Amino acid sequence: MSDLPVGWKLATFGELMAPEPGSLTDGPFGSKLKTAHYVSVGPRVVRLGNIGVGEFLAKDEAYIAPDYYETLLKHRVLPGDLLIAGLADPVGRCCLAPGDIGDAIVKADCFRAKPHPDVTNAYLMHYLNSPQGREALENSSHGLGRLRINLRDLREVPVPVAPKAEQRRIVAKLESLFARPRRAREELSHIPRLIESYTKAILEVAFRGDLTKPFREKNNLPAWETKPLHSLIAEGPTNGYSPRAGDNPSGTLSLKLTATTRGFLDLSERATKRLSDIISEDSQYWLQEGDILVQRANSLEYVGATAIFRGPPKTYIYPDLMMRLRVKGDVLRRYLWRFLNSPDARSYFKNNATGTAGNMPKINGRTLKALPVPMPSELEMSEVVRRIDTKLAYVESATSEYTKAESFLSRLDQANLAKAFRGELVPQDPNDEPASVLLERIRAERTGEKPIGGARRGRAATGRESPLAETEADPCPC
Repeated sequence: MSDLPVGWKLATFGELMAPEPGSLTDGPFGSKLKTAHYVSVGPRVVRLGNIGVGEFLAKDEAYIAPDYYETLLKHRVLPGDLLIAGLADPVGRCCLAPGDIGDAIVKADCFRAKPHPDVTNAYLMHYLNSPQGREALENSSHGLGRLRINLRDLREVPVPVAPKAEQRRIVAKLESLFARPRRAREELSHIPRLIESYTKAILEVAFRGDLTKPFREKNNLPAWETKPLHSLIAEGPTNGYSPRAGDNPSGTLSLKLTATTRGFLDLSERATKRLSDIISEDSQYWLQEGDILVQRANSLEYVGATAIFRGPPKTYIYPDLMMRLRVKGDVLRRYLWRFLNSPDARSYFKNNATGTAGNMPKINGRTLKALPVPMPSELEMSEVVRRIDTKLAYVESATSEYTKAESFLSRLDQANLAKAFRGELVPQDPNDEPASVLLERIRAERTGEKPIGGARRGRAATGRESPLAETEADPCPC
């Protein structure tokens, strides 16, 4: 960020907050907010699952009693406030609190920020979600398994500040550019639900034995048995390794948690990362063709999500939030992969997860090994796998196309954001008040001092109307 556009100035995130006490805060920790405090109706608790990339997600609802809310007003959220995630993925993702949020507070590992009135809220939101912002946030984060940023480090994250008028032009232009991808995402959003519903129905029927019942009866095959998973695997489960990501071009490639969330392996750029470390050739963490990967930690919706690794050997390692199983025989491998993603297995993981009152429900190796697996004869197992594959072939093709479309839209958004914070998205106006003056005014308000040289507003010092005055006056999110 050394080569800033003319009129821009580097500041820290904390320097851009309103001068009032508590303008940047996190949620209550420990005993101040527990599951026991939650009620069915009341002021809202904003949790990690509500903070999307530029979008408030209404799912994952939680509420507290009005009288208890009154004791936590330090953590209060108002419409338009910045909501920032303290945990990946990605760390520091940001959205604006919606206008209809009502009474609300942030939970632990979430931050609420109230910028100074002369700093456009949406400008900061877009910066934190940009490639430059994500890099700055990751560089300030900690943690081996899942990146985390604390309040102190968030205050020190560097932010390139454009002149106030240019901030508004950038936000207006970005909102215009995001309109078409947003509409495309709305159309695409129906696809995962349809795919998930159909897939669940097929797997449920398959592992009840109904899908192959005629085949079993025709061939006079024995009834199914139930066996614990540990009796069916050759090796594992073993947890992965999560050193910090870095910019070492020779660093080892690692899967992210998102690489297996949908039940299929994703080796795209968004699902992998380059580490600062170079893992040794004899490391136990290298993935081999056919390894089964099970998510040991995620939201309740995804804990236990499973995929088979299909990729080159000694090219990727897997993170600590996954467990690896090794199984002899491709038919058994595919059978177990399908079952681990079935409604029965997912229900088992949800019911046996620990830490469900926190942010990351988890299962351990002992829980995974004890999973009861319905087992047909070897001949019928092959038929179960074949019929599932046949019925889900179209679904898997649709999933692949959906993933590609979603990835393209994300790359398009990131390209526009990167351009915005290089100063290349909108025209610059030499008559804009420089960011240095804006920052001096904010500093003076915070310290009670008189700003040096005063502040220029509206027209340029010459009194000449700015050529972009009409653009500056256009309303935009703030």
